[in-house]
Amino acid sequence: MSQDKIEFRIKALKIRSELSLEELDAYYSDYRRNEWEYLVEIQKGQSIEVIDHGGLQFSEEIKGSGYYIVYSWGSGDSLLQELDMRGH
Repeated sequence: MSQDKIEFRIKALKIRSELSLEELDAYYSDYRRNEWEYLVEIQKGQSIEVIDHGGLQFSEEIKGSGYYIVYSWGSGDSLLQELDMRGH
């Protein structure tokens, strides 16, 4: 029996904004091609809480308010991939 390997990753970006969660979600919803792209959550602290895996965190500590995480699940291309400096 053959087992196919499925690549599944999360792409995330930390942003700081004076906009509300609802305003940011409305903005990024224009870019969504499915329900798993460009999701927006409030980001508190270094830990990336939207991932149940645990142990993933941003390198810089978050101080203050107005920070959000914009993320996409899946194996497809997205704007967040373009922001990944490892490919440039």
